[in-house]
Amino acid sequence: MRTPKPILRKTDPNPGPLLSYGRAMHPPGMKSASWSAGKHEWNIGYTLAGEVREILPQGETWEHPHDFMLLKPGGRHAWEVPRDAKEPWHVVWFVFHPKPEWLPLLDLPEEFPHFCRLPLAGRQHVGKIRRTLLQAHRFASIPSGNGQALAMNAIERALLWLQIEFGETSTRLDPRVRTAMEFFTRRLSEPPAIPAAAAACGLSASRLSGLFLAATGQSPRAWLEQARLQHARSLLATTGLPVKLVAAACGYTDQRHFATRFRCHFGATPGQCRGQA
Repeated sequence: MRTPKPILRKTDPNPGPLLSYGRAMHPPGMKSASWSAGKHEWNIGYTLAGEVREILPQGETWEHPHDFMLLKPGGRHAWEVPRDAKEPWHVVWFVFHPKPEWLPLLDLPEEFPHFCRLPLAGRQHVGKIRRTLLQAHRFASIPSGNGQALAMNAIERALLWLQIEFGETSTRLDPRVRTAMEFFTRRLSEPPAIPAAAAACGLSASRLSGLFLAATGQSPRAWLEQARLQHARSLLATTGLPVKLVAAACGYTDQRHFATRFRCHFGATPGQCRGQA
C-alpha cells in the first residue's frame, strides 16, 4: 500500500508560511494528544459542525458550530469529542507563520493565555468567514506555490472579517451575554428557551433582552434564529441528512415553517442551498 505524501513536514528545509492544514470529521469518543505551538507558529480552526472539548493548561472550554479558535505561539492544547455526541466534530484548520503585517489582525481577545475562542453563530459576517476558510483549504490543496499563496491570502481575508466582528467589541462583550450565547448554542435542537437562558445568567428575561440588544443589535430570539439557520445551512452543505432531520436538529418541528424561514433568511430553499454546496 502506498503511503500518502504529507502536506508539509515541519522538519522540511525552508518551510513556507503555511506549515500544515486539514479538514476532518472526528467521531464521538476521539481525543488528541497534547499539542504545543512553536515559538512562531499560529494555529487557527473553525468548527463546521459538532462540538469538541478543548483542554488547556489553565482550564477547559467547548467549541460549537461556527466557533473560531486561535492558538497563539507558545500555547498548548488537546481536544476530545464527547462519547455521547450526536454527530462527529467537523473542523477545518491551518498552522502557519503569519506575515508581519498580520499581527494586528491576530490580536484577538483570549479566553485563556495564548488561546482565543470566538463564537460566530448569529454574527453578521459568519458566512463570509466560513466560506473564506473553506476556500483557503481548497487553495492549499493546489499542488503549486501559487496554491499556498492563494490560501494565505484567503486566511488573511478571514482575519480581516474577524476584526470587523470582534476587533472593537469583543473585549467589551458582557460575560452574561456570552453565557447566554453558549446556552443557546448548546441547545440549537430545542425550542427557544429565553427564560431558562436568562436564569442561567442570573438575570430576568427582560434584562437579558436589553443586554443582548446593546451587545449585538438583536433580540435574543432573533440572534438564536440566525444561529439555528446558520447551523442548518452548515448541515445541508456538509452532511447528507434529509431536510426534515436538518430542521429537527435546528429546533424546527414543522418542515414547512423551517423552509419558509430559511428562504426568508438566505433567499434560497434548503434544497437549493444543498445543490449550490
